[in-house]
Amino acid sequence: MSEKQIEKDISTEVIRILAIILVIFNHTDGYFLYYSNTGNPITWWFSLTGSILCRSDVPLFIMITGSLLLDKKESVREVYTKRIRRIGIILILFSLFYYILNVCRNVEKEFSLSDFIKGLLNGSIQESFWYLYLYLGLLLVLPLLRKMAVSCKNSELRYFLFLQIALETGAGVFSFLTGIEVNSNLYVLNIYVFYLLAGYYLGKRINMDLVEKPWVIISFAVNVLCLLGAFGVVGLGYYREGVYDQGLLNVFTPVLTLGIFFDIKWIFWKYDVPKKLKNIIYEAGGCVFGIYLLEQFARIQLLPLYLYLSENTFGILACSCYVIGSFILAWLYTELLKRIPLFHKLL
Repeated sequence: MSEKQIEKDISTEVIRILAIILVIFNHTDGYFLYYSNTGNPITWWFSLTGSILCRSDVPLFIMITGSLLLDKKESVREVYTKRIRRIGIILILFSLFYYILNVCRNVEKEFSLSDFIKGLLNGSIQESFWYLYLYLGLLLVLPLLRKMAVSCKNSELRYFLFLQIALETGAGVFSFLTGIEVNSNLYVLNIYVFYLLAGYYLGKRINMDLVEKPWVIISFAVNVLCLLGAFGVVGLGYYREGVYDQGLLNVFTPVLTLGIFFDIKWIFWKYDVPKKLKNIIYEAGGCVFGIYLLEQFARIQLLPLYLYLSENTFGILACSCYVIGSFILAWLYTELLKRIPLFHKLL
Protein backbone atom coordinates (compact mmCIF):
# COMPACT_ATOMS: atom_id res chain seq x y z
CA MET A 1 0.00 0.00 0.00
CA SER A 2 1.42 3.37 -1.01
CA GLU A 3 1.82 6.31 1.37
CA LYS A 4 -0.94 8.19 -0.48
CA GLN A 5 -3.32 5.25 -0.04
CA ILE A 6 -2.55 5.17 3.68
CA GLU A 7 -3.37 8.89 3.92
CA LYS A 8 -6.70 8.28 2.20
CA ASP A 9 -7.47 5.53 4.71
CA ILE A 10 -6.49 7.83 7.56
CA SER A 11 -8.98 10.47 6.41
CA THR A 12 -11.73 7.85 6.46
CA GLU A 13 -10.73 6.74 9.96
CA VAL A 14 -10.78 10.34 11.19
CA ILE A 15 -14.32 10.75 9.88
CA ARG A 16 -15.29 7.47 11.57
CA ILE A 17 -13.84 8.61 14.90
CA LEU A 18 -15.58 11.97 14.69
CA ALA A 19 -18.88 10.31 13.79
CA ILE A 20 -18.79 7.87 16.72
CA ILE A 21 -17.93 10.67 19.17
CA LEU A 22 -20.96 12.55 17.88
CA VAL A 23 -23.07 9.40 18.30
CA ILE A 24 -22.00 9.09 21.94
CA PHE A 25 -22.66 12.79 22.54
CA ASN A 26 -26.10 12.31 21.01
CA HIS A 27 -26.85 9.69 23.70
CA THR A 28 -25.97 11.97 26.62
CA ASP A 29 -27.64 14.91 28.36
CA GLY A 30 -25.41 17.23 26.34
CA TYR A 31 -27.74 16.66 23.42
CA PHE A 32 -30.82 18.92 23.67
CA LEU A 33 -31.30 18.68 27.45
CA TYR A 34 -28.47 21.04 28.38
CA TYR A 35 -29.33 23.88 26.03
CA SER A 36 -33.08 23.54 26.59
CA ASN A 37 -32.76 23.72 30.38
CA THR A 38 -30.05 26.24 31.20
CA GLY A 39 -29.58 29.92 31.76
CA ASN A 40 -25.81 29.66 31.39
CA PRO A 41 -24.79 31.00 27.96
CA ILE A 42 -21.61 28.90 27.82
CA THR A 43 -23.53 25.69 28.52
CA TRP A 44 -26.16 26.75 25.99
CA TRP A 45 -23.61 27.30 23.22
CA PHE A 46 -21.74 24.09 24.04
CA SER A 47 -24.88 21.95 24.04
CA LEU A 48 -26.51 23.55 21.02
CA THR A 49 -23.33 23.34 18.93
CA GLY A 50 -22.88 19.67 19.83
CA SER A 51 -26.56 18.96 19.19
CA ILE A 52 -26.39 20.49 15.70
CA LEU A 53 -23.15 18.72 14.80
CA CYS A 54 -24.27 15.33 16.10
CA ARG A 55 -27.11 15.34 13.54
CA SER A 56 -24.31 14.54 11.07
CA ASP A 57 -23.20 11.37 12.90
CA VAL A 58 -25.14 8.69 11.01
CA PRO A 59 -24.98 10.60 7.67
CA LEU A 60 -21.17 10.58 7.94
CA PHE A 61 -21.17 6.81 8.47
CA ILE A 62 -23.42 6.35 5.44
CA MET A 63 -21.17 8.58 3.34
CA ILE A 64 -18.22 6.40 4.31
CA THR A 65 -20.22 3.36 3.18
CA GLY A 66 -20.93 5.01 -0.15
CA SER A 67 -17.28 5.95 -0.57
CA LEU A 68 -16.03 2.44 0.16
CA LEU A 69 -18.70 0.15 -1.32
CA LEU A 70 -20.37 1.79 -4.30
CA ASP A 71 -17.41 1.16 -6.60
CA LYS A 72 -16.75 -2.44 -5.52
CA LYS A 73 -17.60 -5.08 -8.09
CA GLU A 74 -19.53 -7.55 -5.95
CA SER A 75 -22.39 -9.78 -7.05
CA VAL A 76 -25.66 -10.03 -5.13
CA ARG A 77 -24.41 -13.35 -3.76
CA GLU A 78 -21.19 -11.76 -2.50
CA VAL A 79 -23.08 -8.92 -0.83
CA TYR A 80 -25.21 -11.46 1.04
CA THR A 81 -22.37 -13.78 2.04
CA LYS A 82 -19.76 -11.11 2.88
CA ARG A 83 -21.81 -8.24 4.27
CA ILE A 84 -25.46 -9.01 5.04
CA ARG A 85 -24.62 -12.24 6.85
CA ARG A 86 -22.00 -10.47 8.99
CA ILE A 87 -24.32 -7.65 10.05
CA GLY A 88 -27.12 -10.14 10.71
CA ILE A 89 -24.90 -12.19 13.03
CA ILE A 90 -23.73 -9.05 14.83
CA LEU A 91 -27.30 -7.83 15.26
CA ILE A 92 -28.39 -11.14 16.80
CA LEU A 93 -25.37 -11.53 19.08
CA PHE A 94 -25.30 -8.00 20.46
CA SER A 95 -29.08 -7.80 20.76
CA LEU A 96 -28.89 -10.98 22.84
CA PHE A 97 -26.12 -9.41 24.93
CA TYR A 98 -28.19 -6.31 25.68
CA TYR A 99 -31.34 -8.37 26.28
CA ILE A 100 -29.53 -10.47 28.90
CA LEU A 101 -28.04 -7.27 30.35
CA ASN A 102 -31.54 -5.80 30.65
CA VAL A 103 -32.71 -8.93 32.45
CA CYS A 104 -29.78 -8.67 34.89
CA ARG A 105 -30.57 -4.97 35.49
CA ASN A 106 -34.27 -5.77 35.97
CA VAL A 107 -35.22 -3.74 32.91
CA GLU A 108 -36.77 -6.98 31.64
CA LYS A 109 -38.66 -9.15 34.14
CA GLU A 110 -37.25 -12.47 32.99
CA PHE A 111 -35.63 -14.08 29.99
CA SER A 112 -38.15 -15.05 27.34
CA LEU A 113 -37.11 -16.42 23.97
CA SER A 114 -40.33 -15.25 22.33
CA ASP A 115 -39.89 -11.73 23.75
CA PHE A 116 -36.29 -11.69 22.53
CA ILE A 117 -37.33 -12.70 19.00
CA LYS A 118 -40.08 -10.07 18.96
CA GLY A 119 -37.67 -7.43 20.21
CA LEU A 120 -35.09 -8.48 17.64
CA LEU A 121 -37.58 -8.19 14.80
CA ASN A 122 -39.03 -4.83 15.84
CA GLY A 123 -35.69 -3.39 16.98
CA SER A 124 -36.78 -2.54 20.52
CA ILE A 125 -34.03 -4.34 22.46
CA GLN A 126 -31.36 -1.71 21.92
CA GLU A 127 -32.61 1.61 20.56
CA SER A 128 -29.29 2.68 19.03
CA PHE A 129 -29.26 -0.45 16.85
CA TRP A 130 -31.77 1.19 14.48
CA TYR A 131 -28.73 2.01 12.37
CA LEU A 132 -27.98 -1.71 11.88
CA TYR A 133 -31.47 -2.24 10.48
CA LEU A 134 -30.99 0.77 8.20
CA TYR A 135 -27.60 -0.52 7.11
CA LEU A 136 -29.05 -3.92 6.31
CA GLY A 137 -31.73 -2.24 4.21
CA LEU A 138 -29.09 -0.31 2.27
CA LEU A 139 -27.07 -3.49 1.72
CA LEU A 140 -30.13 -5.24 0.28
CA VAL A 141 -30.33 -2.69 -2.54
CA LEU A 142 -26.58 -2.01 -2.77
CA PRO A 143 -26.09 -3.84 -6.11
CA LEU A 144 -28.77 -1.66 -7.71
CA LEU A 145 -27.43 1.56 -6.18
CA ARG A 146 -23.93 0.58 -7.31
CA LYS A 147 -25.05 0.35 -10.93
CA MET A 148 -26.74 3.71 -10.64
CA ALA A 149 -23.69 5.38 -9.09
CA VAL A 150 -21.07 3.92 -11.41
CA SER A 151 -23.07 4.66 -14.56
CA CYS A 152 -23.67 8.32 -13.65
CA LYS A 153 -21.40 11.03 -14.96
CA ASN A 154 -19.93 13.50 -12.47
CA SER A 155 -22.24 16.19 -13.79
CA GLU A 156 -25.26 13.94 -13.24
CA LEU A 157 -24.21 13.11 -9.69
CA ARG A 158 -23.71 16.80 -8.93
CA TYR A 159 -27.17 17.49 -10.33
CA PHE A 160 -28.78 14.85 -8.09
CA LEU A 161 -26.93 16.07 -5.00
CA PHE A 162 -27.61 19.75 -5.63
CA LEU A 163 -31.28 19.07 -6.32
CA GLN A 164 -31.68 17.09 -3.10
CA ILE A 165 -29.91 19.77 -1.02
CA ALA A 166 -32.01 22.50 -2.61
CA LEU A 167 -35.23 20.64 -1.84
CA GLU A 168 -34.29 19.20 1.56
CA THR A 169 -32.64 22.27 3.07
CA GLY A 170 -34.41 24.87 0.97
CA ALA A 171 -37.85 23.45 1.72
CA GLY A 172 -36.98 23.23 5.41
CA VAL A 173 -35.94 26.88 5.59
CA PHE A 174 -38.96 27.94 3.52
CA SER A 175 -41.36 26.04 5.76
CA PHE A 176 -39.79 27.50 8.88
CA LEU A 177 -39.95 31.09 7.61
CA THR A 178 -43.43 30.94 6.11
CA GLY A 179 -45.16 28.22 8.12
CA ILE A 180 -46.15 26.52 4.86
CA GLU A 181 -45.29 22.81 4.72
CA VAL A 182 -43.78 21.55 1.47
CA ASN A 183 -44.97 18.07 0.41
CA SER A 184 -42.11 15.71 1.21
CA ASN A 185 -42.89 13.60 -1.87
CA LEU A 186 -41.18 16.35 -3.84
CA TYR A 187 -37.82 15.31 -2.41
CA VAL A 188 -36.06 13.40 -5.15
CA LEU A 189 -34.00 10.85 -3.21
CA ASN A 190 -34.39 9.01 0.03
CA ILE A 191 -32.10 10.98 2.36
CA TYR A 192 -29.93 7.94 3.11
CA VAL A 193 -29.48 7.13 -0.58
CA PHE A 194 -28.51 10.77 -0.99
CA TYR A 195 -25.74 10.37 1.59
CA LEU A 196 -24.54 7.15 -0.06
CA LEU A 197 -24.21 8.88 -3.43
CA ALA A 198 -22.65 11.96 -1.84
CA GLY A 199 -20.00 9.81 -0.13
CA TYR A 200 -19.26 8.03 -3.38
CA TYR A 201 -18.96 11.30 -5.30
CA LEU A 202 -16.80 13.13 -2.75
CA GLY A 203 -14.76 10.06 -1.83
CA LYS A 204 -14.18 8.52 -5.26
CA ARG A 205 -14.99 10.92 -8.06
CA ILE A 206 -13.13 14.01 -6.83
CA ASN A 207 -9.36 14.13 -7.31
CA MET A 208 -8.15 15.92 -4.18
CA ASP A 209 -4.87 16.78 -5.91
CA LEU A 210 -6.86 19.08 -8.19
CA VAL A 211 -8.81 20.78 -5.40
CA GLU A 212 -7.23 24.12 -4.54
CA LYS A 213 -7.23 25.62 -1.06
CA PRO A 214 -9.75 28.41 -1.84
CA TRP A 215 -12.45 25.77 -2.45
CA VAL A 216 -11.75 24.25 0.95
CA ILE A 217 -11.90 27.68 2.58
CA ILE A 218 -15.25 28.26 0.89
CA SER A 219 -16.47 24.88 2.12
CA PHE A 220 -15.35 25.68 5.66
CA ALA A 221 -17.06 29.07 5.48
CA VAL A 222 -20.27 27.41 4.32
CA ASN A 223 -20.06 25.04 7.28
CA VAL A 224 -19.73 27.98 9.66
CA LEU A 225 -22.67 29.72 8.00
CA CYS A 226 -24.77 26.54 8.30
CA LEU A 227 -23.90 26.31 11.98
CA LEU A 228 -24.80 29.96 12.54
CA GLY A 229 -27.95 29.50 10.48
CA ALA A 230 -28.95 26.56 12.66
CA PHE A 231 -28.34 28.69 15.77
CA GLY A 232 -30.65 31.31 14.32
CA VAL A 233 -33.39 28.87 13.34
CA VAL A 234 -33.36 27.14 16.75
CA GLY A 235 -33.31 30.48 18.60
CA LEU A 236 -36.08 31.98 16.47
CA GLY A 237 -38.14 28.83 16.87
CA TYR A 238 -37.88 29.14 20.65
CA TYR A 239 -38.77 32.84 20.46
CA ARG A 240 -41.92 32.01 18.48
CA GLU A 241 -43.15 28.93 20.36
CA GLY A 242 -41.57 29.23 23.79
CA VAL A 243 -40.16 25.69 23.52
CA TYR A 244 -37.22 24.15 21.70
CA ASP A 245 -37.95 21.97 18.67
CA GLN A 246 -35.39 19.19 18.04
CA GLY A 247 -36.51 18.96 14.42
CA LEU A 248 -35.00 22.37 13.70
CA LEU A 249 -31.52 20.98 14.40
CA ASN A 250 -31.64 19.14 11.06
CA VAL A 251 -32.38 22.04 8.73
CA PHE A 252 -28.80 22.47 7.48
CA THR A 253 -27.56 18.93 8.19
CA PRO A 254 -27.16 17.81 4.54
CA VAL A 255 -24.93 20.76 3.64
CA LEU A 256 -23.01 20.61 6.92
CA THR A 257 -22.40 16.87 6.62
CA LEU A 258 -21.05 17.08 3.08
CA GLY A 259 -18.83 19.99 4.10
CA ILE A 260 -17.36 18.12 7.08
CA PHE A 261 -16.70 15.04 4.95
CA PHE A 262 -15.06 17.04 2.16
CA ASP A 263 -12.90 19.19 4.44
CA ILE A 264 -11.53 16.23 6.40
CA LYS A 265 -10.83 14.30 3.20
CA TRP A 266 -8.91 17.23 1.73
CA ILE A 267 -6.93 18.06 4.87
CA PHE A 268 -5.67 14.51 5.38
CA TRP A 269 -4.96 14.15 1.68
CA LYS A 270 -2.88 17.29 1.53
CA TYR A 271 -1.14 17.20 4.90
CA ASP A 272 0.68 14.38 6.59
CA VAL A 273 0.42 13.60 10.30
CA PRO A 274 3.13 12.18 12.57
CA LYS A 275 3.52 8.43 12.30
CA LYS A 276 2.62 7.75 15.95
CA LEU A 277 -0.55 9.81 15.69
CA LYS A 278 -1.38 8.14 12.40
CA ASN A 279 -1.09 4.69 14.03
CA ILE A 280 -3.37 5.74 16.90
CA ILE A 281 -5.96 7.12 14.46
CA TYR A 282 -5.83 3.99 12.36
CA GLU A 283 -6.18 1.72 15.41
CA ALA A 284 -9.07 3.71 16.87
CA GLY A 285 -10.80 3.94 13.49
CA GLY A 286 -10.60 0.19 13.10
CA CYS A 287 -12.46 -0.23 16.38
CA VAL A 288 -15.26 2.27 15.69
CA PHE A 289 -17.84 -0.37 14.79
CA GLY A 290 -17.19 -2.16 18.07
CA ILE A 291 -17.32 1.14 19.93
CA TYR A 292 -20.74 1.79 18.40
CA LEU A 293 -21.96 -1.62 19.56
CA LEU A 294 -20.58 -1.25 23.10
CA GLU A 295 -20.88 2.45 23.91
CA GLN A 296 -24.23 1.91 25.64
CA PHE A 297 -22.62 -0.71 27.89
CA ALA A 298 -19.74 1.67 28.62
CA ARG A 299 -22.11 4.56 29.42
CA ILE A 300 -24.03 2.39 31.89
CA GLN A 301 -20.81 1.66 33.75
CA LEU A 302 -19.65 5.29 33.73
CA LEU A 303 -23.02 6.76 34.69
CA PRO A 304 -22.10 7.05 38.43
CA LEU A 305 -18.99 9.03 37.47
CA TYR A 306 -21.04 11.33 35.26
CA LEU A 307 -23.60 11.94 38.02
CA TYR A 308 -20.82 12.64 40.52
CA LEU A 309 -19.15 15.15 38.19
CA SER A 310 -22.51 16.77 37.40
CA GLU A 311 -23.12 17.38 41.11
CA ASN A 312 -19.60 18.48 42.02
CA THR A 313 -18.34 20.33 38.94
CA PHE A 314 -20.27 21.73 35.98
CA GLY A 315 -22.22 20.23 33.10
CA ILE A 316 -19.77 20.83 30.27
CA LEU A 317 -16.92 19.09 32.09
CA ALA A 318 -19.16 16.25 33.25
CA CYS A 319 -20.57 15.64 29.77
CA SER A 320 -17.16 15.87 28.08
CA CYS A 321 -15.64 13.35 30.50
CA TYR A 322 -18.64 11.09 30.02
CA VAL A 323 -18.32 11.13 26.23
CA ILE A 324 -14.54 10.69 26.16
CA GLY A 325 -14.60 8.06 28.91
CA SER A 326 -17.32 6.06 27.16
CA PHE A 327 -15.35 6.21 23.90
CA ILE A 328 -12.15 4.97 25.56
CA LEU A 329 -13.85 2.24 27.60
CA ALA A 330 -15.80 0.92 24.60
CA TRP A 331 -12.55 1.04 22.61
CA LEU A 332 -10.80 -1.10 25.22
CA TYR A 333 -13.67 -3.60 25.21
CA THR A 334 -13.50 -3.77 21.42
CA GLU A 335 -9.74 -4.40 21.49
CA LEU A 336 -10.34 -7.29 23.89
CA LEU A 337 -13.15 -8.76 21.79
CA LYS A 338 -11.05 -8.56 18.62
CA ARG A 339 -8.58 -10.93 20.25
CA ILE A 340 -11.29 -13.60 20.13
CA PRO A 341 -11.25 -15.29 16.67
CA LEU A 342 -15.03 -15.10 16.08
CA PHE A 343 -15.30 -11.44 17.04
CA HIS A 344 -12.08 -10.54 15.25
CA LYS A 345 -13.76 -11.46 11.98
CA LEU A 346 -17.02 -9.76 12.87
CA LEU A 347 -15.63 -6.46 14.19
